[in-house]
Parts: sequence; C-alpha cells; structure tokens
Amino acid sequence: MPTNRTTLHQILNRMTRHPLPASHQRTSRPVARTERVLAVGRAFLTVTGLIAIYLDPTEPARLREVTYGVLFGYALYSLAVLAYVNGTARLTPRHGQLLHGLDILWTSALTFVSEGPVSPFFLFFLFVVLAAANRWGFRETAGTAAITVVVFLIETAVAAAGPWNATWFASIEFELNRTILRVAYLLLTGVLLGYLAEQEKHSRAELTAIAAAARQPHVNLGLGGSVVAIARALMSTFSARSVSIVVRDHDTRRTVLWQVDVPPPDSGRPPVRRSELTAQQQAAWFFEDYGRTWHASPERNGDGAATVRVTEAEAWRLARRRVNVPPPFLAVHPFKEVTAVNMGLPNESQARAFLFDARDRGGLERRLHFLEELADHVTPALTNVFLLRRLRARAGATERARVARELHDGAIQALYGIEMKIEAIRRESHHRPTAADSELGEIQELLRREVLGLRELMQALRPTELDSSEQLPDVLATLVERFRRDTGISARFIAAGGRISMPPSRALEIVRIVQEALVNVRKHSQAQNVLVRLTAEGGTYRLVVEDDGLGFAFEGRLTARELDDRRVGPAIIKERARIADISLAVDSTPGTGSRVELTFSEDVHA
Repeated sequence: MPTNRTTLHQILNRMTRHPLPASHQRTSRPVARTERVLAVGRAFLTVTGLIAIYLDPTEPARLREVTYGVLFGYALYSLAVLAYVNGTARLTPRHGQLLHGLDILWTSALTFVSEGPVSPFFLFFLFVVLAAANRWGFRETAGTAAITVVVFLIETAVAAAGPWNATWFASIEFELNRTILRVAYLLLTGVLLGYLAEQEKHSRAELTAIAAAARQPHVNLGLGGSVVAIARALMSTFSARSVSIVVRDHDTRRTVLWQVDVPPPDSGRPPVRRSELTAQQQAAWFFEDYGRTWHASPERNGDGAATVRVTEAEAWRLARRRVNVPPPFLAVHPFKEVTAVNMGLPNESQARAFLFDARDRGGLERRLHFLEELADHVTPALTNVFLLRRLRARAGATERARVARELHDGAIQALYGIEMKIEAIRRESHHRPTAADSELGEIQELLRREVLGLRELMQALRPTELDSSEQLPDVLATLVERFRRDTGISARFIAAGGRISMPPSRALEIVRIVQEALVNVRKHSQAQNVLVRLTAEGGTYRLVVEDDGLGFAFEGRLTARELDDRRVGPAIIKERARIADISLAVDSTPGTGSRVELTFSEDVHA
C-alpha cells in the first residue's frame, strides 16, 4: 500500500474546493486568537517572575543586576507584544514564527545570565514548548524541544568548562544526573505536548470534515443530488479514484447506483453516472460483506483472494481476515484496493459506499474509523432526504388519486351524460323540435355546473399564499367573493373581533375548510344565500358557514364525534378539523338550511 504523509488539514483543503460555509473551512485555530492567548501567558509569566525575584532577592545569586535587566527587558517586550496583538486586526502565521524565535532567544539569554543550567528560570523553556504545541503540531513542538535541549546543553558546557567558570559560575558543579533529568524532562514534555496537539488538530479537522459532509444532503437537491454530493465529498476527502454509492429502497424494491469518477485534467466537476440495477446486478454490489466498515486489497495471485481489514465495536485495532471477493464485484469495477462503509435505515433503505483506490491518511485504522464516524453523521441527513422523498411521492399519489376520483365521479360522468343526451337529441330533433330545445337547455346547465366543478378543483389544487394568520380575513373574503361571482349565489363574509393570531398551518386548514364548505353548498344545498362569519373574542375564535339550502340528512346539532358515530356530515371537513385540532359542530334543519361551526383557541397549535 502506498504511503502518504498528507494530513487531515490537507484533506479539508481538498474538500473545501466545493462550496462550503466559511465556518467549516478552517482546520486550525485562527492565528490572532492563538497569539492573543500566548501573549497573555507570556506577559503573566515574565511580570510574575520579575515580582518574584524582587520579593525574594536570594536568587539568582550571580549576575543579579544583569538578570534583572534581561528579565525587565523581557517583561517590557511581553507587554508590548500583548498590546500589539490585541490592537492588530490581522495576524499571519509568519508573526507566530517570528515571536516563537524571539521567545527562544529571550529565554536562552535569561537562563544563561542567571546561573546557566541551574537557572531558576528553566520554566521559561516549558512556555516555549507549550507555545509551539498551541501554534502547530507534533513535528514543530518536538523540534522546539530539541532546540531548547541544545541550548540547555550548550549552557551546561559553558558553565562546566572554561576560565569563566571561576568567576561567573563559581558555585556551580556539573552534575550528570541533573543534566540528564532536565534533558529528559524537556524532551518528554515536547514529545507529549506535540502528540496531544497533533491529535487535537486531527480531531478538529475530522469534526470539520464531518460537519461539512453532513451538510451535503439537502432536501432541495433530492435523493439523487444528495447522494452525488456525498460521493463528491468522499472523493475529495479521501482522494479516491472513484466513488460508488448504491441505494436500495425496501419499499419500492428499487436499487440505484451512482458512480462518480475523477475528472480529466481541467474538465471541471467529476462526471456522474446513474443506473438502476436489475436483481442480478444488485448481487454484484450488495454481497454479504465483512462488517460495517472494511478495506480490501486483492492478493497478487489473481484467484480472487483478498486481505480484508474490518472495524470492530469498541476496538481501535482492525480485525484481519483473508477472504474471497465475489467475482461479480471484481468484474464490475476493477481496483487495487477498496474501502467500503454501510449506511441506511433498517427496514427502510440500505446504502453502501465504495471508495476505490483511496490514499492512506495517517494510517489505515484512522482512515476506517474516520470513515465510519463520518457515515454515522451523514446517514441521518441522507435518511431524512430519503424519507421526505418517499413522503412526497405518497402524498402526490394520494392527491392524484383524489383528483382522478373527483374527475371520474364529476366531470367524466357528466360528460358521458351530455354525450348520451346529445345523441338522443340528434335522433329526435326532426320529430320533436320543442323537446330538443328543452334538452339543450338542460345540457347547457349541466355544462355550466361541471365548469364550476373543474374550476373549484383547480382552485383547491392551487397553493394558497398565507404567510401569517393576519392575512386570513382577506383570503377568506376573496374566496367568498369568487364563489359569489362564479355561482350566482348570494354570499357574504363578515370578520369581527380583534387581531387574528394562530399558526399559519392552522390558518391554511381553515381556508381549505371554507373552500370545501362552499363546494358542498353549490353541489348539494340548492341554497340562495350563504354567510361566512369569523369572530375573535378573548383568545377564542369561531368560524361559521351557514346557508338556507336543503340541509343535511339529520335534524338538530351534532358534534364531530356524534357525526362520526352516525356516519353523517361533511367527511372532508371533519378530517381537516381533526388535523387542525378544531372543534366542529353542525346544525341542520332539512329543507331550511345548515350551519357548520368551528371553534378553536389561540393557545392550541396545529
């Protein structure tokens, strides 16, 4: 397997070639924030060190005046840096490198003049190592620790040898054990802090990549667009030669494969291929695999055997197996190595993503665990898109069925009746011209009613623009006025009371209820007058639709439950009132008229 030292920071740089929110395009802390934190720490360390030796002047014992001067200069420098970084709008990585170099020089000078290898300011070396860990990663921190060790050894050698030993360092005796311990202390601190800093940066980069990938599935893209967006993100993140994602819908028993390949140079976005798989083709992709996330490398003997590494729950180390890769899979997509992860929702959908010839990213274990975690975050977003797509499909099918039923029971039956009447008129027109005139009048009336029915159906299908409940009175007034113009039935709308305040979803249901009530008036009531009244009083709303028509097939006042028990009343209005959690009551006097009354409160949400 080829090795590659590219870090996750570079993975994220590749990933951000696709449009992503700015908040997800950083893989490390902003330079300005890091330098401000370090400036506060540097100023605190130097100022408190200056105060400490002022309060306890016993150390350093040698070159006290020089030490005071150097430490005082370092403290002034620290305060100047603190003021600079807090007053500068933009800092670059080069600023950090310069400040880091100056910290090493200041610390080297301070420890050298203050008794060298036994200097009480040895702690300042640790600040330099901590600063490297905050700014960068493992290599830079370990390198800083090595530099500080070299400085410390030079100071030790200077203190232990030469004619100046009798003057500057007269009280210092070279101790090998102390020197070894301090060198080990610096190296261990640098390596440990560097490792922790590198792991923290890797974790931050992974979280950024996961957040970016989880944002790829989007309702507006649909299922296909979301799958392709995820495939492109995986290809960019893991530098794969090709990514294939196959999705099986358990409800429709359809399986679709999306394949995204690396584009030719200077050709734009990766090309996408979509194909619906037959049962035989499905077996090539949905074979019984080896675990949630796995990596396979075929052996060179060409007999289909492969070495597979599989993630296991609660274990970092990968399980190693030797298996035979199914020949159909080897035939559909040749590869040198393949990484796969399983996604999906049990009993709803199954998805499997294949990354062909992905490059190694900091070790195979890290890559597979990172891919598994990424899939854990992407799966819910993709599942939401999948379920919404299915819900929309079912809602569309239900609405189409309703429209078909309305057309069949209304317009189509009426047109058949018109055809039969015209045929009868054609046969009798020579013998009974007066009867033909009467029949033609009936046909004209029938056509007028069906035109109104089709217009009402189209109006019901047209989306109603209702951004807030305050628009409800205007929408209802427009609805009633249109009904009056189209049918010739005298219709009025009255709104009384205070401000209307309710969820927009409930207001939309009220509009649909009024539409259905007016359709019933036209079709069944033979009414001459209709009144729609909306009142608001003390947080309680009442909507009434009453007419002077034939009424319902019962007498008296019935609630929604009583209407269901008797199986009478307007079915669609009952269903919509139940959805909106609205109390329904119907008054009916056969031959005199009916009254539909809806009551609901402001504090009840749809």
